[in-house]
This record gives sequence, structure tokens and C-alpha cells, in this order.
Amino acid sequence: MMGNAKQILESQNIYFGDVNINGIDCTVGYIKEFKWSWFGTQLNTFIFIANTDQQVNASGLQQFSKNCYDFAIANNRGWPRGLQSAVGSIAVLQAKNIENDAIKFAEGASPTHFSAFEFVVLMDMDKRTVYKCRTAPIWGAIYNSYFTATINWLVSKF
Repeated sequence: MMGNAKQILESQNIYFGDVNINGIDCTVGYIKEFKWSWFGTQLNTFIFIANTDQQVNASGLQQFSKNCYDFAIANNRGWPRGLQSAVGSIAVLQAKNIENDAIKFAEGASPTHFSAFEFVVLMDMDKRTVYKCRTAPIWGAIYNSYFTATINWLVSKF
């Protein structure tokens, strides 16, 4: 799966590198985008794609998402966060052994941060089912369509 993830990101010229988060190897993509429709802001989005054989529960998924977010903040390039600039983290975890509490966490509200966004996507590779936030966050609403389109594009590739 990970080679496939790298190919997907490379095909869009957004491949950033490989990292290990929570003992799970991740392929990372990076998108820097500026839009006037975002009130002239720049959004720096990090995409993490990982596949695990480990059992996934809510606390593990939450920690994985948080650590991906922390990596995105630490590796942010460009304008300082908050000064017409924001950071996004999209953590995609592919697994086959998923507990119900992990699904509830993935479908729940995304954590809120100052001028930063954290999304987690859980993909059940046996059931071919995607679990992600079911509601559009109010905080940073101008970016909702971008994040939704990016996540939908990405999961459609698997």
C-alpha cells in the first residue's frame, strides 16, 4: 500500500517524504496553496497516509492524528501561522482490525486549533469503508470545501 501512496502523491507533485509516527510508517504529502477566496490566506496542508496491521482503537487513532498534526506544525513552511496563513493535517490510517470506538472518533468533530486544522480519516481495507468527520467544522469554514475535496480525492485513489 505505501508504494501506492507514494505514487499517488508523486503523480500530483506533492510527495514530501516518509516518516514514522506512533511506530507506523507514513508517506507524507505537502500542498501549499494561496487563494483570494480564502480572504488572501495561504494554507499549508500535510497529508499522512499509513497502513497498519495493528488493532486500531480510539485512543490510538487520536494519538496518531495528534502526532501527525504536531509533525505538520513543526515542519510548516512559509508565512507564520495566523498571519494570513494556516496549517492543515490530514491523517489517513488504513487498517483491517478496527474497534468501534475508533470509528466513532473518526466520525466525530475534528479538534480545533489556532489557525490550524486536524482531520483524521480511517479506512477499513477489508470492508472498503471510509470513516471521516461527518460534520463541517464552523471554525475555518472557508477551507471546508478544500479539505472535503482533498480527502475525497485521496480516498478515491485507494
